[in-house]
Amino acid sequence: MPKHHWRYAHCSICGNLDLKRISPEYVPGFMGAVGRLLGLPSLRCEPCRHKFFSVRPIKQAAAEESSEREQRVA
Repeated sequence: MPKHHWRYAHCSICGNLDLKRISPEYVPGFMGAVGRLLGLPSLRCEPCRHKFFSVRPIKQAAAEESSEREQRVA
């Protein structure tokens, strides 16, 4: 995985950057309870079905935000 992808949320198992937002109730285990208490966004990796919380932005969302900023500036 290239260095510049590390700033975005990615699956810790397979490294996939194409993630889907899910309801926090679907994330199991102790970290699921901690993530729900902290209000972290919950994500799911489609290929390996890994469910987790991340404080990093999703790559798709970050690309949309940057394009919106560029449109506002122009």
